[in-house]
Amino acid sequence: MIDVVFLLIIFFLVASYFIRSEHARPVSLPQTPGGQPDAADNRPHLTVTIEPDGRYSVGGQLLSQDALVQRIQALAMVPDSTDAKAAGQVRIRADRTARFAEVRQLIEACADSQITSIRFAVVQPGE
Repeated sequence: MIDVVFLLIIFFLVASYFIRSEHARPVSLPQTPGGQPDAADNRPHLTVTIEPDGRYSVGGQLLSQDALVQRIQALAMVPDSTDAKAAGQVRIRADRTARFAEVRQLIEACADSQITSIRFAVVQPGE
């Protein structure tokens, strides 16, 4: 029984590390009253952070636009099943002061790679 408890503790520590590393670079997210909570989703995803100066990062690592396009293309190569939810998803964490040009380039790169599921990270007013 103690072994099971220790395995659960290790699992949750590792899982929380990966969740934190996905959002490693802090940004000031835009506010919107119409935001919805992120539902638990098992489809493969790529979380891209757009910093105030327009740089892209994934998992806290800064990437050039070419490297980011390669990551998006790799996500699009994940085998699809007949279920539309199995397709890859891109999650965009854009700083509220970032220019729209960088966001648009990211959306266009997703469209070029046939990624149709894009979600934006926002915060509710007052959070």
